[in-house]
Amino acid sequence: MKQILNLILLALILPSCHPAPPKEEQPTVLVSRAEFDLEKVNFQENVPRLYSKHLLDSNDLQIDTAKGNPAKQVSRYKISNVMTDALKIKVPQQDFGYLYKSPQLDSVAKFQNIRFGSLQILCQRDKKPVAFYAEAEFKEAKLRKKCLDDLQKKYGKPKYAFFLESGFDVCSYEWVLADRTIQVETSYSVGVRISTDGNSGSIKTYKLDMLIVHNPAKEALYNAHIYEFPDRILYDGKLRNLKELQLQKKSTFKDDFLLHSTNTELIKNVGGIYDIPSSESDQN
Repeated sequence: MKQILNLILLALILPSCHPAPPKEEQPTVLVSRAEFDLEKVNFQENVPRLYSKHLLDSNDLQIDTAKGNPAKQVSRYKISNVMTDALKIKVPQQDFGYLYKSPQLDSVAKFQNIRFGSLQILCQRDKKPVAFYAEAEFKEAKLRKKCLDDLQKKYGKPKYAFFLESGFDVCSYEWVLADRTIQVETSYSVGVRISTDGNSGSIKTYKLDMLIVHNPAKEALYNAHIYEFPDRILYDGKLRNLKELQLQKKSTFKDDFLLHSTNTELIKNVGGIYDIPSSESDQN
């Protein structure tokens, strides 16, 4: 009887002795179909190593990584638009860090069932990542909606949801987690299909852009988008005051790394003008 009991006990113990399946490791270099998992980032990634094969310069041209060290050619983080160029100002005013950008690479990154075709990683001066920005495209709205539904199923209702623009149905959703903030922006674009068989026409592409920001860096990242002007600015060969140029003393310059929730106008949402219409929610 004692021998039978020992055999039963051994049978119960043995399954627990089986080794756990190995954890799927993150790719160390970004290449086509690398599927770098954005859901698993820990903000300790070796970013120069990730971009050691594919890296864009400040003009979005591919750097020849075979010639020299691409890490030395990485771009300083710079916010650039028509106004910054016209006023000849540098934003951020203080050096923030580096921006690593990949060219278009099939499934270079993923988040759950979303596959992204490009990935940018923003680092502070120590080259530790503080934000990830990735872009994906879908041929059908229902496929994108399924991905959004999966996000909400896991992370719950977003803390913020904004209807930003009606022209291309631009919507934004933001989840604030313990250590990171995830923002998803959806929109669509229209292209032209040219065919010799008479089937030419327009093509609608459904876009999904994801921004992941490390919460401890959110304030510093937001401040990097603010430029404090002097009382008078040299513009078009003449010193002009801020009122003349319709500028605020402290102005915020937007780019892909600015969370929409930093915009107080969106948060206040007077009259509900930024509420996402139910028709858009159904499509997105």
